Amino acid sequence: MIADPESEVIESFGLRNPNPEPGSRVDGMAFPGTYIVDENGVVQEKFFNMSHRQRLTVDSVLMSSYGAGEAGGQRVEADIQPQFKMTAFLSEEEAQPGNQFLLVAEFDLYDKVHLYAEGSDYRAVDLVLNDNPMLQEGELKLPEPEIMYLEVIDESVPVYHGKVRVSRIMTLSPNIEGETLEISANLEYQTCDDEYCFEPSSLPLTFSLSISEHDRQRAPEGVRHPE
Repeated sequence: MIADPESEVIESFGLRNPNPEPGSRVDGMAFPGTYIVDENGVVQEKFFNMSHRQRLTVDSVLMSSYGAGEAGGQRVEADIQPQFKMTAFLSEEEAQPGNQFLLVAEFDLYDKVHLYAEGSDYRAVDLVLNDNPMLQEGELKLPEPEIMYLEVIDESVPVYHGKVRVSRIMTLSPNIEGETLEISANLEYQTCDDEYCFEPSSLPLTFSLSISEHDRQRAPEGVRHPE
């Protein structure tokens, strides 16, 4: 942790947010961000937000980059035979106003079954957030698909086999109130095996997210940013 009351470190990294009014309480603040650095000090990834009121959680960064993290305790599981087994969960059990976190769906496709990706006339796998004024739907994160040639119809399509993880970024409103938030979404997909194409389908997902307040205790006066 570095105290930077004069924004010198922020300036040296070129991260100063130019939008606040000069002399205001938030003048000199950085764009909020996270760097992933390896053991040699080389930056591997970076995550930044344009608003100081929005922040990626630690678990969402770890899951996006490495498939790691605590992953909230609430899970939705389904066994859609003969297509796949699926587990869906939130990256957090608890979040704070302005947090960005993930809704994740992990597939374990049965043998000879493929799941369609974006880029064909089949229904691509998607996580669609139902309307909620307290949530903003963000980017859908998908693995790189493989191209499969369908000889019967002379067509090449992007698909997934085996184990597949997809996730959707969501941003919690900075103005949210209350102790819990109900989150509902639909997992949309279509699969085929080597003999049969199943109908496009949608699987409803519902979660309860605990909401906690930010710690608003200010830093000691000697290291505060100037008013």
